[in-house]
Amino acid sequence: MAHIFERLFGTSRNLPGRTLGGFVDSLLQSFENRRAGLSDERARAGGASLEAYFLELYEEEVPRLRETIAVQELALSDNVREELFHKVDDLVRKVVIPAYARAAGPFTLRERNDFYLTPDALHALERLAFGVAGIVLGLFVVWAPFIPLWSKEWVIPFALGGLMFPNIRRWLALRRYQAELNHIVARTDDEVWRMELAYVTGEGLSTRRRHAADEDPEGALIEERLKAAASGAPSASPKRLKEGDR
Repeated sequence: MAHIFERLFGTSRNLPGRTLGGFVDSLLQSFENRRAGLSDERARAGGASLEAYFLELYEEEVPRLRETIAVQELALSDNVREELFHKVDDLVRKVVIPAYARAAGPFTLRERNDFYLTPDALHALERLAFGVAGIVLGLFVVWAPFIPLWSKEWVIPFALGGLMFPNIRRWLALRRYQAELNHIVARTDDEVWRMELAYVTGEGLSTRRRHAADEDPEGALIEERLKAAASGAPSASPKRLKEGDR
């Protein structure tokens, strides 16, 4: 429960993967480590076929999720921890894995083609074409009177930029993909934290009472009778006064 107070008061130094010991962050890292086993057919197909691959990997992590909740949520009862486990498990299956699959499928195909637009046999030709495009753009910049660059040496940086354009595109794609994964982790952590906070602050009190009634039905019955007696006390008092007057 300490990590909840760290988030409430802003004292946590490790923001990424800040709930459940960073389970979601480590889960996506596990997916990344084993994404090489994803076939091109599944990556192209997407949808349920692609999600099924990562669901199979997630099944191996389910015991770790249960153990993490048991260790991290000591303030909750066993029944409430079990309920929290099922909620987090449902969140992973219905939100995290589909979101990750949508990002990982297209990225995997581009990554295996080294982020080129053409097939592997034409990669050198594509790079050469971008180099020529850079030269043409450089010549236009030098020629255009409205651009204050008149030295012909400016053609060289444009040519080099064209030749390096595939590498620049790769770098941008990696950064964008990393940002997407970090966004998935952050949003999932926010939702898990909301679930945890609901139980700790009493929003899940009714659920805990229901489980308590199941574990101790006699205690719940006594509590119900005490409440009924307390609510009926004002109406019973006048009746006793009337009997006394007689």
